[in-house]
Amino acid sequence: MREIRLRWNVVGRENTIDEPIQAGLWFPDNEANRRELEIIAESGNEAYEDGSHWIEERVA
Repeated sequence: MREIRLRWNVVGRENTIDEPIQAGLWFPDNEANRRELEIIAESGNEAYEDGSHWIEERVA
């Protein structure tokens, strides 16, 4: 089963070892989920900067 998640790098916010915070929850990779995450990623990139939000994939 393939899964996808939205990833983002919050510039200016760092964790306890001074690395940028990245986050995201895994969802089944289907047409509806991918479309929703693409919309969110596009919006995040517009609000913060290009490359700040992206979709990651894995086989689970």
